[in-house]
Amino acid sequence: MSRPTETEIAAAMTEAQRLRAAGEDSRGLARTLMYLHHRNAYLAAVRDAVEHYLHSGLAEHEHALLVKALDQAAAQEAREGDDEREDLGLG
Repeated sequence: MSRPTETEIAAAMTEAQRLRAAGEDSRGLARTLMYLHHRNAYLAAVRDAVEHYLHSGLAEHEHALLVKALDQAAAQEAREGDDEREDLGLG
């Protein structure tokens, strides 16, 4: 599967937001897309921190940035787990 373009991603996110706002997301696809898009953003920050750390020769500063990115991702995952669960319509 090929990666969507930035234009395609933006269009999909706009449509997902419209569906959610209009209450037309009965199967939870728009909510799922929005969640995964958000999750991908903070996991990309972790990936970037790993790359910088590995290319730095395992420098202390880059290690600290990596630990911070991991902590932020874990905190975000915990916050998302605390959200009131909605039926995504996928079960």
